Amino acid sequence: MRALTIAAISLSVASCASVPGETSRSDPYEGFNRSMTAFNLGLDEAVLEPVSKGYTAVTPQWGRDRVRDFFVNLGEPITFMNDVFQGEGERALQTGFRFTINSTIGLGGLFDIARFEGLPSHKEDFGQTLAVWGVDSGPYIVLPLLGSTNPRDLVGFGFDRAVNPWNFVTYSADSDEDLAIRLGLTAINGINTRSRIQGQIEALRSQPEPYVALRRTYTSNRDAEIRNGQSDPNAYEELPDFDDF
Repeated sequence: MRALTIAAISLSVASCASVPGETSRSDPYEGFNRSMTAFNLGLDEAVLEPVSKGYTAVTPQWGRDRVRDFFVNLGEPITFMNDVFQGEGERALQTGFRFTINSTIGLGGLFDIARFEGLPSHKEDFGQTLAVWGVDSGPYIVLPLLGSTNPRDLVGFGFDRAVNPWNFVTYSADSDEDLAIRLGLTAINGINTRSRIQGQIEALRSQPEPYVALRRTYTSNRDAEIRNGQSDPNAYEELPDFDDF
């Protein structure tokens, strides 16, 4: 589970966002959310940032790119499933082709060959599917380690994790070893992700009101994901895009 791994800290820092200066129906728990945002940012600064900087220092860019491509490929089955649920036949075919090409010619996803063949990646999750089906998001929530979310996305997060086919892959005959491998893979993905967004995190920390900037980034990016990339004209254009997380 993401909340039990270093990756969770990275995702929580990279995914909080806000509408300025008000407590409204969209953010009725603002006091709690601000406290959790401060907690997540502090934990990131104390733990994940030093780890990611050390990782960056010893891992060349080429290696970090291979790690990213590998984990993007692992996420393709969930994206394919949600493409189908949303009735996006063309996008589902694209995802299927991407997974097939990258898992074979791309050496298990280490190389994103499909991208160079004109098939760029995209991400879909069950939270987005519920939105397409007309389910309301509910209030904005920031949770410790898990980060920014809402009731709809929490349900989607749980569903995607429950049906993810990689959960049923056995790496060894020992269940404890299997757990260690899964946690290790998740930690590597999280550290690699955190390494890529170091500059963006620094930019967000320099904002006069990080909670406001982060909440707006989260809500506008989620809206854009649901609309398959159509950006929100009211979003903070100068802030980093965290759609990969």
